[in-house]
Amino acid sequence: MAAAATGAGLLVGCAALPRTVVITEAQLQEKLAGQFPQRRRVMSLLDLDIGAPALKLLPEQGRVAARLTVDASERLTRKSATGTVDADSALRFEPSDMSLRLYQVRVARFDLADAVGAWPAPVRQAAAVVAEQLLEDQPVWRASSSQADRLRRAGVRDVQVRITAAGIELMLDGAPR
Repeated sequence: MAAAATGAGLLVGCAALPRTVVITEAQLQEKLAGQFPQRRRVMSLLDLDIGAPALKLLPEQGRVAARLTVDASERLTRKSATGTVDADSALRFEPSDMSLRLYQVRVARFDLADAVGAWPAPVRQAAAVVAEQLLEDQPVWRASSSQADRLRRAGVRDVQVRITAAGIELMLDGAPR
C-alpha cells in the first residue's frame, strides 16, 4: 500500500512514487541518533555537548517532543554542569535540500546542575532561549541524493507534513496519482 511506504524505503526502485510516505518514530529516532553527539559553542563562552534526543510524537498537537542530555562547560571559569532539555517542535519540509526541519521550537525546561547544585534560574532561562535558537531550523531527516533526485524528476513541488500516531506523514504534492 503506497500510504504505508516507509521513510527508509522512500522512493526505492522503479515503483510509482507514492502520494503519502510515513516515517515512523523509530525510523526518525534512528536517523537522528547518527547525528549525535554534537558539540556547539555558544557566544564563545559556553561549550555544549549534546546527546542524542529521545523522541516522542505528539499527534494531537501536531508536534514532536524531544529530551536531550547536555554537558555544559563555561569557558572562562571552567565551571561545568550536566542537564536535560525538554523541547517540542513542529516540522516543516525544506524543498531546497529535501529535508524535514524543526520549526517553532519551544523549550519547556532546561535543567543544569553542577557539583554545588542547580544553576540559577536566570541562567537556565537564558540557556533555554539559546537552545531554542540553536534548534530552530535544524534538519532531523533528509532524503538521500537518489531519493531527492527521484522526487525532483516526479515533479514534487511541495510536501505537507502531518504528525500522526503511526508516524510522520509526508504528503507529496505533484506526485503522480
